[in-house]
Amino acid sequence: MKPKWKPSVTAAEGARVFLPQLADKYFNAGRKAADKTRSTKALHQFRIATKRFRYSLELFQPVFGASLDRRLDALRKLQRSLGKLNDYRAILKLVADDETLQAQLEKAIKRQLKEFRRRWKTFDSHGQLKSWKTYLAGARAPSSPASRRRPAAP
Repeated sequence: MKPKWKPSVTAAEGARVFLPQLADKYFNAGRKAADKTRSTKALHQFRIATKRFRYSLELFQPVFGASLDRRLDALRKLQRSLGKLNDYRAILKLVADDETLQAQLEKAIKRQLKEFRRRWKTFDSHGQLKSWKTYLAGARAPSSPASRRRPAAP
C-alpha cells in the first residue's frame, strides 16, 4: 500500500518517507533502461523519469540545501545524455533521404548510447542506491524559522 502525503507533516518529514521510495523506483527504471535490449521509446521514457525525479528533488532543495547539488548535477548529466540520444533519433527521421547523414547519425547514436550506459554504470555503481536512500531519508528541517513553516494545504 502506498502511503499518502499528509498535510500535517513538514516537508522534511514527508521527504524522509517519500523520496527514498522515489529513488528506489528511479534506480529500478534506470537499470531497465540501461539494458542493451531497450528500445528508443523506453530510453525516452527513462529520460522523462529522470526529469521528474530531478524536479521532485529540486522541490526539496530548501530542505537539503547545497548538499543536494552534487546529486542533482549527476541527474542533469544523465538527462543531457538521454536528451542528445533523443535528438539524434528525431533528426534521423528527418533525413531519411540522405544516406551519408544517416550513417553519421547512426554512429553518433551508438556513441551516445555508450555514453549513457557508461554514465548510468557510474551513477548506479556499488552502493549508490543505498547511499541515495540513506541521504534522502535523512532530510532535516531547515534552520531558519521562515523556511520551517508548512505550506498551506491546496
